[in-house]
Amino acid sequence: MKIYSDAVAPAGEQEICVTCGLCCDATLYMHANLQPGERGNLPLKIEAVSVTEGGKDFFRLPCGYFSGSCTIYDCQRAEVCSTYRCKLLGMYAGGEISREDALRTVSEAVAMRDSILDEYRRLTGRDASAGFRRIPVELGQMLKDGIADETVAGAYEMLLVRCNILEALLIKVFMADEEFEKYVMK
Repeated sequence: MKIYSDAVAPAGEQEICVTCGLCCDATLYMHANLQPGERGNLPLKIEAVSVTEGGKDFFRLPCGYFSGSCTIYDCQRAEVCSTYRCKLLGMYAGGEISREDALRTVSEAVAMRDSILDEYRRLTGRDASAGFRRIPVELGQMLKDGIADETVAGAYEMLLVRCNILEALLIKVFMADEEFEKYVMK
């Protein structure tokens, strides 16, 4: 995640960020990094899903305080919540994209994600509350395990293709370049 701890947010950035939430709802990431010493001083729902692994602290996403937008935006929260800037916000701050185009891009990505979540629920009967990031993993596992009904298998494969299309958009427009390298190496 790209962090700008001393950056001043350009006018309009807050609206784009709050409208989006793809970094909070497990669409972009499955966890958010914490700073040393933050554990034990976090809001309850974040503290409940915070973990230390390999000497690093993080909390699992989706964030329990995200419900279409951040419900604790004006309260104390993890530092990453106020310092993280996605690639889209960087493009907006750099004048590479207008506010209107950024908001339209967010709207398109959210609509794609919502459509995938709905189709996943319809096809599998499973809850998608763990967020988009888990769906391609679960679909891949289901296909690997084998599905007797070819029609169902085909529908799963098509949904996985749609996940890949959304993933390409997320990588191109939202994920920081250095994050992409780490992401594909996992």
